[in-house]
Amino acid sequence: MKAFFVYFHLYFDRKFMNNAFITAITINEVRNIRELKIPLSSSERKHLILTGKNGSGKTSVLEGLRDSLQRLFGLHVASKHNIEVALADDEVNSLLNEGKFVSAFFDSKRQSKFNKPEGIKKVQLKTNYHLTEKIANQFIQYIVNLKADRSFAKDENETEVVKEVDRWFLHFEKSLTELFGVPNLILSFDRKNYNFNIIEIGKEPYSLNDLSDGYSAVLSIVTELLLRMDSSGSKNYDVQGIVLIDEIETHLHIELQKKILPFLTSFFPKIQFIVTTHSPFVLSSIENAVVCDLEKKIVTDDLSGYSYDTLIESYFEADKYSTVLKNKMQEYEQLMAKESLQDSEKLQLEELKKYIEDVPKFLADELAVKIQQIQLKKLNNKKNQ
Repeated sequence: MKAFFVYFHLYFDRKFMNNAFITAITINEVRNIRELKIPLSSSERKHLILTGKNGSGKTSVLEGLRDSLQRLFGLHVASKHNIEVALADDEVNSLLNEGKFVSAFFDSKRQSKFNKPEGIKKVQLKTNYHLTEKIANQFIQYIVNLKADRSFAKDENETEVVKEVDRWFLHFEKSLTELFGVPNLILSFDRKNYNFNIIEIGKEPYSLNDLSDGYSAVLSIVTELLLRMDSSGSKNYDVQGIVLIDEIETHLHIELQKKILPFLTSFFPKIQFIVTTHSPFVLSSIENAVVCDLEKKIVTDDLSGYSYDTLIESYFEADKYSTVLKNKMQEYEQLMAKESLQDSEKLQLEELKKYIEDVPKFLADELAVKIQQIQLKKLNNKKNQ
């Protein structure tokens, strides 16, 4: 079997002990890829979205990165890939062993299936997991235990513990509400059956095991990372790490494809996500990401102005432009409509013009027409004054 190589550079901030992320990747001998360099950022945590037609090497590259990371972290794994690591750092291993750094790999066949607890039973969590290990099936047991801990802490007047558990559930419930896109969602504890139900207005209660394939796929990622983070004693979702997800849009409807990366990057602000996708809705969903088309070997920094296919818009009633670009264009139109601008507004307008100039080429002509319409409207308003 022909070997292929994936090199990556890992940045580690020794001063603050809280910044470890991949800054660049070089891919060689993967399918028809020869010496493809993907620069991310040496100063901030940038996410990476790999795209391209089937057969372009997306999954192979992701698996190569998975094996490289496991070797970097000192985990001896059997691999069909010959992977070389360009830069390793013992400090990262130290963080990993202390549970202060998480890493995980999710293949495209993911779905949450939680074990149903029969009582209060301690969940044994390690501080260091292989990327491919899975512990999310213990999630319901974990949150049942949290409720029990809260009850015991309340009896013993440990108010800080009670507040911490309450904050955890409030944040998790709020995140589910955002993900599901429904108001007033409640995660209700069924203490008689040691289980949890989701309650929505106008619907029958349902369990976490009754979710649709799409929400189940998302929850499989979220719950896995939550349990890995808890091994460090953190309940703030702010442990740093690197997470690889293959075909992130699997099972997701259009609106959820647009929401998945913003949701994950907001929920886990110190995680660097590297994902593969076919979906234009994923490609355009966040600003802080580099997009690499492995088929065309093109690397683009920020596709938040991506134009969705008109047919997709008509069939699925999806917005044509990303939320980011729509907001920018709305700001531009509002400023252009003003008779006079303050200095801060003039600066804002110049920044918007620069942003618009840098949108991807395939969107430029389409956007130019909209800009001309705005400018013409301004001229007509002046003539009529």
